[in-house]
Formats: sequence, C-alpha cells, structure tokens
Amino acid sequence: MLIFLNLPPSEILKPENVYVAGIIPGPKEPTALQLNCLLIPLIKELKELWQGYHFSPTTTGPSGSFIHVATLMAIVDVVGMCKLTGFISHSGNHFCNFCTIHKAQIEEICPQFHYTHSYQNHKQTIEKCFWETPKQQKAIFSEYGVRYSILEDIPYCDATRMVDLDIMHNLTLAILKDHSTFELCIPESKAKIYFRSRRESNDTNSSDSDSMTSNSSLDQITLREGEKIINESLPTTSTQKKYLPIPTPDTQHPSSGSVDILSFDVD
Repeated sequence: MLIFLNLPPSEILKPENVYVAGIIPGPKEPTALQLNCLLIPLIKELKELWQGYHFSPTTTGPSGSFIHVATLMAIVDVVGMCKLTGFISHSGNHFCNFCTIHKAQIEEICPQFHYTHSYQNHKQTIEKCFWETPKQQKAIFSEYGVRYSILEDIPYCDATRMVDLDIMHNLTLAILKDHSTFELCIPESKAKIYFRSRRESNDTNSSDSDSMTSNSSLDQITLREGEKIINESLPTTSTQKKYLPIPTPDTQHPSSGSVDILSFDVD
C-alpha cells in the first residue's frame, strides 16, 4: 500500500486516499527473489514519477501541473523488512540493518562500539554481488548480511535509513508485551483475556465519532514525529518544501514542481 503524506493528517488513512499497489496471492509468502520480481512494475512507475509527470490543463489549472513523487519510508515487520531491503534475517550473523553488530555480541549491545551502516558502504557491498557467481554471492550475503534489493533501483533510496518497523509489531507485540510480561509480571494468557474484554466493552459503548477523533489524534502525533525527524535530518532552505525525501550523495532533487511523498507499507 502507498500512503500520501502530503495530505492533512485527518485525510491520510481514508480508504479513498490509500493506494493498494498490489495483493500477493498465497498460500505462502514470497521469497526475497520473488518479491523483487513482483515489485518491478511498481518500482518502474516510482522511477518515472521521480523524474516528473505533467498533468493536462484543467479549468483550475490552465497550464497544467508538473509534479514529482518520492517514497519517504517503507513501514514493514522484521521479516518483510529483510526481504524488501535485502538484509539478512534476524537469525543471521549480522542481523541488524542499522549497525554492524555480530550475533556473538548480542548480549553486549553498546552503540558506541558498533559502526552504523552507511549508504556508501551498503552500495559498495551490493555492487560486489553483481560480478560474482551465485555461490560467491551467497558467501557475501552470509558474511556481510546484505544482498541486492529492487529498491536499489530507485535513485534516492537509502535502505539503511528509509525503513521502519510498524507500530503493531514493534510496540504492541514487542516492547509493550515484554514490559507487561517481565516487568509487570502479567501472564500473557491473562493479558489477552483482559484486552479482549476491554475491546468488547469499547465496541459496545463507544460511538463512531469517538473512534474517528482517536484515529485523527494518532495520525497527527505520527505525522508530527515524522516531520521532526525529517527536518532534523535535512538541510532545508526557504525555497525548499518540507517532507523532502532523504538525499543521497549522488542524487540531486528536482528543482521545479511540487514533490508528493509516499509511505510504502508491506504486510
């Protein structure tokens, strides 16, 4: 799914504003190689939209309009993140897509002693795979935990920065679950019963308007946090528009037209 982040927070997640790019049939999830093949049509369109697209003149725009479209971030779970970006799974030696920590050091996590993945090093490692045999490519993947991804075809994409875990898997099923189980000592079975009863109670007592207000507030918080991160990461000027995609060393952003920003969700 593609979500348009230029829209107001109250409009972003409305069904009419969410673009379902495709649905992958089962019964099993695709492998990393299969996912690359399935995403080729979408990546091709995103590359064309980054170069710019001109809309025909209308009554409100006699000269037409020229836009650029960029994907800001892919929001996925851990399994989808590894397949989409080309990183090795959490069972690999270099399981982290943000730093170079080894699996043998998992009990000694200390950020200042582990180098973060950089855009340049990530690209150089992937380029090695193009000139090697399949057997050597597997060896490189096992050693560095990186392989080619179809996202690398997008000129501005940086797989080391433009991917994030979704809230459900990262918070609800991970941090909050561990906190309630190990810190608050609430058994998982009792927590499920409690939340199920609360959910049934809320479904019967809450109105649609309350639900819409809650969702709108959550959207606003999420968008504000995203805007803060982007503005801290990018050197902006008075002529630049907010929500520009993260630049890369060899990529120049378009100098004309507006930029539409998309969030890429894979589940």
